[in-house]
Amino acid sequence: MKKYIILLSLILSVMSIQAKTLVAYYSYTNNIHRVVSELTAQIQTDVIRVEPAEKGLDYAANNYAIGSAQIVAIRANPDNASSYPAIDPVQVDWDEYDTVIIASPLWWSNMAAPMQTFLFHNGASLAGKNIGLIVSSASSGISGVEADAKRLVPDGRFFSPSLWIRSSQTPSASSLLSAWLNETGYNNLTQNDMDNKLSISANGHTLTVTLVDNSSTRALKELLAAGPVTIHMSDYGNMEKVGPLPQSLPTNDEHINTVAGDLILYQGRNFVIYYDTNSWNFTRLGKIDNITSGSFLKSILGDGDVDVTLALSGSSGVTDVIADCGKSTGIYDLKGVRILLPDNDTTRLPSGIYIINGKKTIIR
Repeated sequence: MKKYIILLSLILSVMSIQAKTLVAYYSYTNNIHRVVSELTAQIQTDVIRVEPAEKGLDYAANNYAIGSAQIVAIRANPDNASSYPAIDPVQVDWDEYDTVIIASPLWWSNMAAPMQTFLFHNGASLAGKNIGLIVSSASSGISGVEADAKRLVPDGRFFSPSLWIRSSQTPSASSLLSAWLNETGYNNLTQNDMDNKLSISANGHTLTVTLVDNSSTRALKELLAAGPVTIHMSDYGNMEKVGPLPQSLPTNDEHINTVAGDLILYQGRNFVIYYDTNSWNFTRLGKIDNITSGSFLKSILGDGDVDVTLALSGSSGVTDVIADCGKSTGIYDLKGVRILLPDNDTTRLPSGIYIINGKKTIIR
């Protein structure tokens, strides 16, 4: 049991220090499914599989007549929701993700209709996000699918180029994906995000922080490059923990209304963790990830003095990961890939071993 808890902690902690990515895909012949499986072996990502609401349809019958009719309906009136086939609903917190990779087969020179439905309903939520596009087809070029993606997500920041994997190339998907991730700059994107991460360890717990970019945080990272730093922190005003850094940092003071999880630099040397609100002129350093409850954060830091260790992400071991009280930890496979299902319906999972709401579960 102890080994399992450590494994789960490591899986979740690795996910927390990467740029948050979601892969959304539709697959009928399972070519795209195989591609996505290869992709999740190379990057840390959550995954959602789009599924038609109407079950048991034979899309291959009569030369894919059903799919052809769906594409014709969308082409005729692309701005009307009724033109798109219904899909199973899936709840996605889009604020969690800065990058979305869309993977879809090509149908008659267009994006597969169920995937178009997903983007029709969610495209506005993808505004400003990094968007990657992976397309599978037998031989047809993918320009029509690219046009569909940009029509449905008009304000996305699309990677260039898109990745076209011909059906015959599916067995070679791993090398094609690796080359594409490098060519588009995805790997640099995730590395840059990791460079703005910090870990905070206190009372046997480790939390991950996303830093802002200013001269204060750059100096802090230079300080921590020599190794982790432990600060003795005291409670102040029943709203914060505060303690002195080994040296003063540059300040970038501004008027800030704090919330739980904010990291603040006060008077150049005092490192502050807020678990309640305050309003003052000081320097913002960053925010602890996934903290929505001040009482939850205070339960980790304790009521009195506490020794807190700061380290650059990856420079110290992970001892624990704590889920916010009252929140489901979701569904993960043993590679740490989060699986999003309509209504968290686990009957849709293939046979295997999963981590479901923090518990090891065998699906037969």
